[in-house]
This record gives sequence, C-alpha cells and structure tokens, in this order.
Amino acid sequence: MQVKSVKLLSIIVMTLILMLMVAGCGKSGSRFANVAPTIKITSFEGWDDSYIAAGYDTTATYSFQQRIYWHASDPDGIIAGYAFRILDDNGNPIATPGYQYIDTAAELTPASLLTLGTGWVIHYLPGADQSIPLNDTAAKRTIWTSQKYAVINFPSADAQGNPIINMSKFEVVAIDNRGAVTAQPAWRNFKTTSPRPTCTISTTKGNPNRKMVGAGLKLQFSMQDTDPFIPHIPYKYEFQIMKTDTTGVVIPGSQSEWFSTTSVSNETGKINEYLLTRYTTPFLEYDYDTGTGAYLNRFTRVTARVTDMAGVVSIPDSNTVIDFMVKPGFKPRSVIYPTKTYAVGTHHYEDYGDDSTEEVLPATTTQGILRYATPLFKDMEGKYSVVHSSNLKLWVRWGWWGEYGNTAGETVVYAEDPYTKKVDVVLDRVTNENYFSEITHFDLRYDDQPYNFPPYANSITPPDENGKRWLRIPVNSPLGQTVVLAGGQLPVPENSTPGEHTFEIRVVDLQGEADPNPAVFKFYLHNYIEPANRSGILVIDDDVNQATQAPDEIVDGKYANMLAGYTGNVTVYTRPADPTQAGVPNPAEDTRGRAVSFTDLQKYKLVIYHNDNSQDPGNLVNDVDAYALYMLKGGNMLISHTHLLSSVLDNLSKDGARTTFLRYLGLMDPIPNLPYPNKPNPANWYFFQKAVGALTGYNDVNLQFGTPASFNTIVNARHGLSTLTYFPSTSFLGDSLYRFGCKPTSYATFPPTQVQFDQINNQVVAYRRINENNSRAYVFGFPLSYMLETDAQTMMNKILNEIM
Repeated sequence: MQVKSVKLLSIIVMTLILMLMVAGCGKSGSRFANVAPTIKITSFEGWDDSYIAAGYDTTATYSFQQRIYWHASDPDGIIAGYAFRILDDNGNPIATPGYQYIDTAAELTPASLLTLGTGWVIHYLPGADQSIPLNDTAAKRTIWTSQKYAVINFPSADAQGNPIINMSKFEVVAIDNRGAVTAQPAWRNFKTTSPRPTCTISTTKGNPNRKMVGAGLKLQFSMQDTDPFIPHIPYKYEFQIMKTDTTGVVIPGSQSEWFSTTSVSNETGKINEYLLTRYTTPFLEYDYDTGTGAYLNRFTRVTARVTDMAGVVSIPDSNTVIDFMVKPGFKPRSVIYPTKTYAVGTHHYEDYGDDSTEEVLPATTTQGILRYATPLFKDMEGKYSVVHSSNLKLWVRWGWWGEYGNTAGETVVYAEDPYTKKVDVVLDRVTNENYFSEITHFDLRYDDQPYNFPPYANSITPPDENGKRWLRIPVNSPLGQTVVLAGGQLPVPENSTPGEHTFEIRVVDLQGEADPNPAVFKFYLHNYIEPANRSGILVIDDDVNQATQAPDEIVDGKYANMLAGYTGNVTVYTRPADPTQAGVPNPAEDTRGRAVSFTDLQKYKLVIYHNDNSQDPGNLVNDVDAYALYMLKGGNMLISHTHLLSSVLDNLSKDGARTTFLRYLGLMDPIPNLPYPNKPNPANWYFFQKAVGALTGYNDVNLQFGTPASFNTIVNARHGLSTLTYFPSTSFLGDSLYRFGCKPTSYATFPPTQVQFDQINNQVVAYRRINENNSRAYVFGFPLSYMLETDAQTMMNKILNEIM
C-alpha cells in the first residue's frame, strides 16, 4: 500500500515538472528581445544610396507614374503591414492622385514611427465602409496596408500646370506582429516628367456645332496623352461657361469660374461627364426670349481643360470649345414598339417561329408542341385583341423617337423599329430635331394606376394637371424597356364582355421634360369560346373590287343569296385593302400585316373566306395565323379562290413554315405545287363549265354565263372559266367534293382539243377535310361567285347541314 502511494506521488511530481517546462517555453525576457523587420525596394527604377555607392547613373528621368515594389522580412516573427509616403524635393510629405489622404496630423501614426515623420498614406481598414471619405474621422482607417506595391503618380508640373522635370522621394516601412517598425525606411528618389495632354469637349450626343440644344445636356470630355507604357487617365476635367455674340466674341461679364468634374455639384458621378440643366451649378440660360420666342443673337460657349495625373494642364485649342444655342420648347416623344409587343398563351400563339423578326421570340412547350409568342391581332374594329388563358403572358416594349433608324452614310432615316440600328438620339416630338438630350426616366401606368413595380414602389410622381400619377423608373432600372404582364395583371374577362386594359408610357429627358402625349397600348382580353358554343357565319370578303373580276356589290349579293337558306346570324367583314399610296401602313393591320383576329373568328361556327378576283392573290398569307388558331381550336372554314390559290399555298409553305394551317386544310406534306389549266398562263383555256358533284348529296354547280349573264365579259364570250386550281388525288387527304366539268371537244364556242380535254376533265376542283378535332375545311379551287346562284345555294345548304 505504501509502495503504491510513493509511485503515485512520483508520477504527479514528474507531470508537474513537464507542465512547467512546456508552459515556460517561448516566454520573452531580456534574453529574447524582438528584432525589428527589414525592408527593401525591389523595383529597378529610381535610385538610393546603394546606387550612388555602386556608381550607377542617378540622372535618369522617368515617367511620372511608377509602380514600386518592395519586400520585407522578420527573423523572429511575421510582417503585419506596411506604410509608405511621398516626399517633395524639400522633404515634405505630399498627397498624390490615387493617394490623396495622408496623416499629416499624426492621428494614426504610432509613436514608434513619428521619429521618421508624418504624412503616411491613409488606407481603409478591412471591411470599412468605403462610402465614407478617408478624410472623415468617422471612417475606419489606418496608415498600415497589406499592399506589396503601389502605383505612384509623382507630380511633374509647376503651380500653373506646365510640365517640368521634378524630383520626388518614396519611402516605405514595415511593422511586424509585435509592433516593431523597421529602423530605417526603404527609399528611392525619382526624377520624373510628363508631356502636356490635350483635351476634347463634346456632349454625350455629339458636338452641337452651333446648333440648337434643349435646356438639358451632358458635357463629355476626353483626354489624349503621349506618356509611354501607362494608361492615360485624367485627374480632373474643368470647364467654363459663357455667352458670345454671333461672331464668337465673349460677352463681358458672362464668363463663369472654372468648374471641376470631380466636384460635388457634378450630378453624373463620372469624371468625364457633367450634367447641365436650368437647375444645375452652373446652369443653362436660354438664348431665346421665353415669352416671344425671339432669338437673342448670342451663343452659349463651354471651354474645357484637363489635368493629368502628373498635374499637367492642357492648353486651349479648337477641340476644347463648343458653341450652341439653348432653346426652350423641346420635348421627347414616347414610342411603343409593335414588333416587340407580343403574347403567348394556350389560345394565342404560333407554332412555326415567324422569321420576320431578328430574334427568337419567347416560347412555351405544351403537350410537346413549341408555341411561340406572336403580336396581338387587330380585330374587325381595329382593336388589339387576344383570347385569355390562365398562362397568358404579354410583353410590351417601349422607347423613344430617335432611338432607332437606318443609316446610309451620314444620313439617318429614323424608324419605330427596334430591329434597325440603335442610333440613340432624342428627337423633338414636333420638329424631329436632334436637341442633344438623353432619356433619363420612364413613367409608367397600367389600367389607370401607376404601374406596380415593388423595387420602385416609392417612386410615384406627384399628380399631373389632369390628376394622373405615374411610376417613375430610371432608364437603367431592372425593368429595362419591357414589362411582362401576366397572372392577376391579365384577369379573366367578365361574362362575354372583353376586358379593356391600357398600358401607358412617357419618356423623360435631361431637361426634366416628360412627353406631353404618352404612348398608349390599349388591348382587349376575350374569353375563349368552345366550338360547341359558337354560332353564326362570318363571311370574309377579300376580293379587290374590280368591275370585270369581282365587283363588290354583285359578289356580296351572290354570297348573300348562297346563304339565303340559313336563318342564323351572318356577318360580312370586308378585309381592308392596303392604301394606294406606297409606304403608308394599313391602319387595320397589325405589325405583321394581319387584319383578321382569332378573337373574331372564334365566335362563329363557320368562316367563309373568298377571294374571287383572279388578278389578286388576296391576304390569306398575311392573315393565316388567325385562321390556323381557329382550325386548331375546332373551327370550320370554307375557302373560295382562283388559280392563284396555288401560289398562295406555295407562299404559306415556304421554308416549311406555317404548315399547321395547310395540314388542317388536308394538304399533304410536303405541300404540293398545285396545278391549274395551262400553268403558268391559263389564258385561252376557258374550258371549265361546271363543278360536277363527286360526293353523295352534292349537286352539280354550273358556271354562270349566257342567260343569266356573268359579270365577267370573257366568261360570257368564251362560255367557260380558266382561272381555277385543281387538286391531284396525291395532293390532299379528304373527300373529293367536285370535279372539273370540262367543255366538250365538240362545243361550238372555243372548244378544247382532245389533249386539253383529257388533261383537265374530271380533275378534283373542290374537296372536304374532316380533322381529328372535328374541324372541317372546304376548299374550292374555283370562285363560287362565278357560279349559278341556285346551284351554289343548294350546295351551301348541304354544307351547312353538315356543320350546323
């Protein structure tokens, strides 16, 4: 028992001795005094005592900007930081561009460093708020930095800004982790110089060159320098503003002081720009009488100069002066770009990706089908309209007049088309003059309220004279120049009444002037109508009115008589023709030249489209998007056309686009090049005299000529029609309705030869396609208005019995 106690005591004593030895290791005392670090400059340029001792050249002149590297070491610790300063040729510490703040008051310099002096460069502490200037005592700052080099801009100018050869000194010290500072700084002397820079002044929208400007523009400055091997960065630009007479002589007393682009009065925050308005410092003063509008026979002149990083100042020349006349009354014009205003949803899309735009439009995939956005249709009342769905999205893109255009040399033809060149000027809404301004803000409203955009929820304008308030966003906001309306912004319309919605936008320029006539995009949301709930007939008259081909009054009457047996609602829509004046847009058409809307078509059980004028192809190609949606959504369509139907269908199938409509017409893929008599010149093949019924229940339909006479004099004279399309059996999937009833070879008036007869007789000239969604297509390659009304009415009754 006693032996065990002795052993335990021995173990405890040994453990205590070891702990004391470990705890005592590394403790400092007089035997382990801290050794100060050492430092040296490793750059080649400049000179110090070692250069003199070695006999090196100390007379070399260097560029004013020097990148100075250093290296420090500590034999018994680690380097914690560095401090450096720049001295003039008298040994006084100086601030330099890039290192403007120095500790001359010794507020941050430790006592151990004061023996070397003050004026050490001030830096931010790690994590400090750098929006607080370094000369503010509230800033978290220090003279110590972890930098291993510094780019120093040594002064190389006299007090007037003239270039000189100047002597300066750079010193750097190190501090270790225990607070010891290098006993002596590493230093280099530098003899530096810099050539004189040159300055150019303009505006952000070009040199006005004595033209008129608005009361808001941005001066723009640039510097040209010849210092080799360094970036040419200005220290500051300055300018004066004054008035001159028409000969360029400065009006006494009008010359301002020099204003710097680095001053707090510069609202742009950029060193190379300065905003001038009627409310800035300095301000723009009109050169026209604001009451009478009379010109005051004077110009506004701005003269500029630049100071480079060496302190050298440019001298005046022709590039440092701009003259202009400040005129009141300029205002911008807002634009909503129709080619970039489009929507996509279950009931509004295209599935072929229109190639009329230079970008791929937004798309969604539904049931494996890629559905692209397309502009809103214009309905029969000329209103932008779209069928609502829960997933509907609508993009609206805006801008201003002068933003885009086409250029030819120095000539610009401005356009409201964002797919042309970005010109980016602001034109006056009345005179179309460039008044050298910029757009700064967009004001937005939607449905009679400021547009709701939470990041700028507090940016609502005061009420206008008319009481309107707007959301005001800067031109570079996250919205950019586009809004996407969706969800609750596009509510379900109530009952059968279309929902009216209005998006308004006005642009604001540098003058603070808002467009007095905002751009407005008004559109209507329609509820989707299921096929079972549709009723009535819509007749679309796409014939060009021509007395001998398709006289409106006669053709309209013929279609009315064809439908005389139908007791329901019949609506006739005359598809608006393009203006006769070249280059004038059709106000009834949307941006893609469409004047038929699915919102109208979906109301009707049957749509009858006719273009019975053989000298004009009509607008089936332009309006096909609405027809395609109609048939995709269970619509029934009857087409009456001429021999030009062949080329129309060719255009629809160009590059494989827009084939959905063609498939619902029952045409084969690839779309065939359909024939017609004596293609491509049907003249003198006037052999069609009747459409022979090819399906049970379909009566023969005779061509009208003789008594009663046709409105077409050639048909009357030749007793036949040549301008029709026929459909080979391999060209379509569906039921043959009518075949070519050819004039016999023995006919007394312009008979066919046997070869001609054999070629065209009994060809299919009309067919029916019943699609999987129960939509029906009736395609007639001959114009129904050319046929006997009684026969055509009997045929139409048969079709209506199938559909209604």
